[in-house]
Amino acid sequence: MPSAPPAQTTGGATSAPSTFAGRLRLIGPGIVLALASVGASDMITTMNSGAEYGLALVWVFTVGIILKFVLSEAVARLQMSGDRSLLSHLTRFGGRTFPVAFLIAELLVGLFFGAGVIAVTTNILQAIFPVLPFWPTAVVVLLSAAVLVGIGRYGIVEKAMMGFGIIMFFGIIALAVSVFQGQNAQQVAAETIIPTFPNTSIITVMSLIGGVGGATGILAYSFWIREKSWRSEDWKPVVRLDLFISYGLVFVFAVAMSAVGAFILYGQGFTIADNDALFAIADSLVSRIGETGRLIFLISFLAVVYTSVLGGFSGIAYVTADCLRVLRRYPDQDAPEHEMSATSVEFRGALVYLSVATLGIMSLGQPVTLVLVYAAISAFILPVLALALLVILNRSSVPAELRNTKWSNGLLGICLALFGFLAALQVKESVMGLIG
Repeated sequence: MPSAPPAQTTGGATSAPSTFAGRLRLIGPGIVLALASVGASDMITTMNSGAEYGLALVWVFTVGIILKFVLSEAVARLQMSGDRSLLSHLTRFGGRTFPVAFLIAELLVGLFFGAGVIAVTTNILQAIFPVLPFWPTAVVVLLSAAVLVGIGRYGIVEKAMMGFGIIMFFGIIALAVSVFQGQNAQQVAAETIIPTFPNTSIITVMSLIGGVGGATGILAYSFWIREKSWRSEDWKPVVRLDLFISYGLVFVFAVAMSAVGAFILYGQGFTIADNDALFAIADSLVSRIGETGRLIFLISFLAVVYTSVLGGFSGIAYVTADCLRVLRRYPDQDAPEHEMSATSVEFRGALVYLSVATLGIMSLGQPVTLVLVYAAISAFILPVLALALLVILNRSSVPAELRNTKWSNGLLGICLALFGFLAALQVKESVMGLIG
């Protein structure tokens, strides 16, 4: 069978392929988005769901994944509506407001993100190789991420994450299939396969919907497709295929982890409260499917967390750097000499900030007050983004091919309402934590 024609080049600009095979060959940013968007907290969320409800809440994750697909696709359409960065587009609705708001959110995210994921990655490596000391291993993990993102930039990050992604997804699928062979697994699947509503409250459902997939990754997706030169409306089919595969992988991850939780823990009243419980589960797998099962779990866990390190560092650096670039250059941020670049001082400064913050917070612990403030502010990223997309993508200045349809407006409205409600809940929880 003949190979698909490559993307064609005209006047130095790459044009989008017209065949499915040609589009499939170009996917990549969506894989980075998928791997950056899931981490240890998502493993805890999905496995807890399986432990408590079996497979009955798979529909909840599905709804959340669909809504985040809608947001990501709208972000991509905004990006392709003109050769400007995401934050430059957002200055059309509110001037400097969005760059300032997102900069504050990303600085707070960056303050705590690295410390958490680097510490967990190091703990997993110690579980696999007990002789490894904590701090030297943590520094090596941190430097490897900073170097890959800062020197290799997007292209090498994409290739590295695809390699880890293959390990991760084959590992979790193999693990789910393995535990399905255990005692009572088929019975649990049969009893819980029918979708149900949690017997607690609607807040549980909405929190689970918002739980799988990250806000910064959705923002960063626009920068990753810029790196691939997907900068005009003819790339829309490629972007949609890329995102369909991305969120398909997130769905596989959520279902597989939910299944592992269901087949191992359902009906036992066991709650996975933190990362230590995940290590306890790894140890318990020895008696069920042998030492190989434990290693598969730990290696999959490592791939999940380390890809979130790479994707998170890349995403936070891009968004933070673009906020700084726009604020420094506004209203001339779109002049050719101020082009958003991963070699810019803003981008590399953001990586230095991430690295220093990671080591600082790891050595000091996570101050409770700052954690609560970070959680409250970062919770507003998605509803604010949904509002901006509703306004900007309905304007006549946007090419007709990239404007919102009625379906887009309706789904973005649902995103605004849902994620706005979740943000209000997070603010309430943070305030109660601060005063209590």
